[in-house]
Amino acid sequence: MSTEQVALNTATQADLIRGKHYRFEPPVIATAIPTGGQNTCRLEECTFERGYYIGFIRENHVFQGKPVNDTRVIPIPHGYENVQNLSEILENLRESYFHVLFIGGSTATLDE
Repeated sequence: MSTEQVALNTATQADLIRGKHYRFEPPVIATAIPTGGQNTCRLEECTFERGYYIGFIRENHVFQGKPVNDTRVIPIPHGYENVQNLSEILENLRESYFHVLFIGGSTATLDE
């Protein structure tokens, strides 16, 4: 990144609040770490319209969210076959962790 891009990305930190959800306009394409499915923890490129802001870590804005049009098949975790909230658990396993660089391509708007 150029010096200008580093400064722009770092300055965005002042506008983001940890623990809040944000909408991305336009949606961001980011390297993600999925939490469920066959490729758990393998880096993959995904698109996100929304994310939960975790914080500014190592010059990256880190978010958690669900990829757009996620087609992963999430297997039932061992021992969870008969739980009442299985669909909720499987939906939570669609979450991914991803980082966003704010260098002029997308903006984040607080999503109450």
